Amino acid sequence: MKLFGFNKKENTFRITDLDREWVEDNFKWLIKFCGYPNRQSEQIIITEKFFPNAFSNRGLLIQNVIKDLSNLLGLHSSKIKFEIHEDLRDVYGMPFEMQGKPFETETEFTDDNYTIHIAKTIADRPNRLIFSLINEFIKIRLTENKLQFDTGDDTSLFIFIAGIYFGFGIPLCQNLTDRGRIDDGFWETKWDYVSEMPTEVMAFGLATYSKLIEQDKPDWKNELPQEHRVQFERAIAFLNNSPSKVFSKAELDANDLFNQATKEYQNGDFESATTTLQKILFLTEDEMLKAEVFNNIGYHQLRCEDYEKSISNFQKALNIDSSNGFTYDNLGYALIQTGKIEEGKKQLVQALETGNHDIAYSYRNLALYYSAKNEIAKAETNFQLAFESETEPVDLLELHYANFLIKQGKTEKGMEYLRKAVKKGEPEARRRMNEITKN
Repeated sequence: MKLFGFNKKENTFRITDLDREWVEDNFKWLIKFCGYPNRQSEQIIITEKFFPNAFSNRGLLIQNVIKDLSNLLGLHSSKIKFEIHEDLRDVYGMPFEMQGKPFETETEFTDDNYTIHIAKTIADRPNRLIFSLINEFIKIRLTENKLQFDTGDDTSLFIFIAGIYFGFGIPLCQNLTDRGRIDDGFWETKWDYVSEMPTEVMAFGLATYSKLIEQDKPDWKNELPQEHRVQFERAIAFLNNSPSKVFSKAELDANDLFNQATKEYQNGDFESATTTLQKILFLTEDEMLKAEVFNNIGYHQLRCEDYEKSISNFQKALNIDSSNGFTYDNLGYALIQTGKIEEGKKQLVQALETGNHDIAYSYRNLALYYSAKNEIAKAETNFQLAFESETEPVDLLELHYANFLIKQGKTEKGMEYLRKAVKKGEPEARRRMNEITKN
C-alpha cells in the first residue's frame, strides 16, 4: 500500500481517509505481533538518559551507539556487528555503493547475526549516522519478531511508523530533512536529503501513538521541530474530534495491571502477583500479552513450589507463542522439580534452539538435570557456566548450588552460597536457612 497524499489548510489538520487508514492499519499490525504500548511508554530523545554509552566518550563511537540501541530495543548487541566501507568514491564526495546502488547503511542478515555496513561518508556525520542506525535497528527488531516488513514501495515509509511504535519518533522526525556541507580545503561535499514521509502523516503517526497511551501533551513534543510540533498539536485536536479505533482503554488497564504484578513479584508477594495477572486475562485481546501472563503466572506458582499448576500455565503460554525460550526453560525447570527429568531436559533443549532465552538460566536448569541424574561433574560444570554467564542475578542459582554442595558434603562452602541467596532476599533461601539452623 502507498500513501495517497494529504491536504494542507491554515490552522487545520487534514489527512485523507486512505492515509489515516494506512497509519492505523500499520499500528494495528504492530500491536498484534508486538503488543499494546503502556501508559509509561515514552519517545526516545538523543540524550545521556537514553544513550549512556554513546555519551560516555567525547567522540561518537559506533559500537557504543550499537550497545545503546540494543538495550533500548531489547536486542543482544553481541549479535550485531558493523563494517565501515571506504573507497575512491568517498574521496570525491560521491556516495558509496553496495551491489551497484548508493547507500548510507545497509544490514546484512545471516542466520541469527547481523552486520551493518556503513559508508564512511555517513560515519563522519553524527546526526545522520544515528538516524541511519535507528532505521537499521528497527529492521533488526522486526526481523527478531519474525515480522515480514519488506512489502515493496512503502517499506521505507512503514519503517517510520514502526520507529514511532518502538519509541524513536523524535530522532526520525528531526531527520526528515538533512542539509549541509563539508569543506576539507580541497574538496567540498554537499547533501540535501528530504524524506518521502509527508510531515502531516508523520505528525498523525506520532499523535496516534500518543492517543494510544492517553498522552495529549507529552513532554517530548517540545523536542519536535517547530513545523512538526504544530502539526502534531493539530493532529491531536483532530483525533479528539475523530477518535482512533486503534485505541483501547482495556489494553492500557491490562498493561497497568501487568506493571503492578511486576512490582508485587519484586516485593516477594507471589500470590498477589498471580491474582493481579489473572485479572488481565479478562481485559486483554492481545495474544502475546496473554502468553506472557500465562508464563508469569506459571513462574510465580513455580516460586511457590506449586509445580503442577505452573506446568499447566507454561503449556498454555507455549500454545500461544511456541517460540518463547524463557517459557521452555521455565517448563523444563518445573518438570525436573517434579521428577520428570527427561521430559524436562527436552524442554531445555527446545529453549536453547529458540535462541531467545537467558543462557544463565538454561545452564542452571541443566545443572539441576545432571544433579538429579547424579552426574556430579556435569552438574558442577553447568553451575559454573551459569555463574559465568550471568548478566543480571539469576533466581535461585545460589540456593540450588548451595543445596548441591551440601548434598556432596561440602557444607561450609554450601552455607557460603546459601547466605548469598538469603542476601538476595529470596524467601526460599530464608526458609532453607531456617530449616538448617533449627536442626
